[in-house]
Amino acid sequence: MLSGFLRALWGDLSIQEVKKIILLSCIITLILGSYWILKVLKNPIFNDLVGMKFQPYAKIISIFIVALVILIYSKLVDLFDKKTLFNIICGFYSALFFFTCFATKNSECFSIDDSSKFYHLVVWIPGKIIGWISYFAFESSSLLMILFWAFVVSITKPDFAKKGYAIIVTCAQIGTILGTAIVTYGVKIIGSYLLIGLCGFLVLLVPFLIRLYMLIITKKELAYISVDDNKSKTSFFEGLKLIVTRPYVIGILIISTIYEIIGTVLEFQMNMIATEVLISRDLFVAFSGKYGMSINSVVLLFSLLGTNFFMRRFGLKFCLIFYPASVGTVLLGLLGVNFIEITKTQVMWVLFVTAVVVRGLGYALNNPTKEVMYIPTTKDIRFKAKGWIESFGSRCSKGSGSIITAAYTKNLSDLLIFGTLISLGIVGVWIIVANLLGNKFNKLQKENAIIE
Repeated sequence: MLSGFLRALWGDLSIQEVKKIILLSCIITLILGSYWILKVLKNPIFNDLVGMKFQPYAKIISIFIVALVILIYSKLVDLFDKKTLFNIICGFYSALFFFTCFATKNSECFSIDDSSKFYHLVVWIPGKIIGWISYFAFESSSLLMILFWAFVVSITKPDFAKKGYAIIVTCAQIGTILGTAIVTYGVKIIGSYLLIGLCGFLVLLVPFLIRLYMLIITKKELAYISVDDNKSKTSFFEGLKLIVTRPYVIGILIISTIYEIIGTVLEFQMNMIATEVLISRDLFVAFSGKYGMSINSVVLLFSLLGTNFFMRRFGLKFCLIFYPASVGTVLLGLLGVNFIEITKTQVMWVLFVTAVVVRGLGYALNNPTKEVMYIPTTKDIRFKAKGWIESFGSRCSKGSGSIITAAYTKNLSDLLIFGTLISLGIVGVWIIVANLLGNKFNKLQKENAIIE
């Protein structure tokens, strides 16, 4: 019955495919649900313990933090199989979130007074050091999503990807909407600190579902995974080398990360105005929760009605180009608003809507599309290069956006105008790369070739 319902929405699916989709959807729901809870809490906690005006610098520093995380991740990929990777990484982040839950609740316990011999080492750090630690912990947790998608790509054939990816993303949005709703409406009841602990528990469940998934897949699929796991090992920096030496992978890097520059500029504008309009931390948390709920509602609606349709009807090249074209359209609208006299509250909501469109379409359309682009590649590209792209590359793009915002922290009016103009220029480059990458993917599929 369930198979028939899914077949009506997304095409022909076997019972085995339905089982796989359900389990993968549950896994990504746990990961994305915890990710969005932390994403919503990240800025309000940082603003409370450090100050929002220092956020651009935190994003820049996070580039180096995440680079270190990716180096360790790349080494773990060589040393362990996929199931063990999930055990190690999920266990680490679960423990980290439980620690952060306690530390942010009792931040004074981690403060260093002026009588300590370590005081001179931290006196130059603005705010409370645990605010910086929590920010970097939440930022680097995107590694869990990278690990998940790398796992899925390694066990997926192109035909299943075109049918299954959109369904998985659609199902995952239910969890992300619930996660952001829990923050929005539950922060006043249980507090932001216990919500961090909840994320630690959710992440801890992931390895158990991975183990269950490995039990239901066929022997043929298991053999395919084993062969992939037994390929030759490579060096720490192999992922970075694979990126810079292969134009196709450079194209994936641009498609996967360039929108972060635009999103970072938009969200910083929105959050800075929100800190002026919304006085208390709880109001800021609730606003951030509504932002997350809105993004994920757009993703759910578009994934349900649009992603699979666009992929099947128009092809991947169209999807790659449609997203930047849509972003450029809403940015032109935002540029026009700059020349209209409106209140700060109205500006905040205009930025809210613009950022929701940019982020929502990114998660609903761009993310499933770019994941398919990894299919005609080797394991090292799917795991190591992908890890560099989506963690380090993503943070570099966010850092680039933060450099723009840091230059205008004292003049938001100029940032609204010049930040939008810079973003429109980025969209132009983005469309050109999307067109070239789409042509290359179609050629690889036609020739049944891969990028090695």
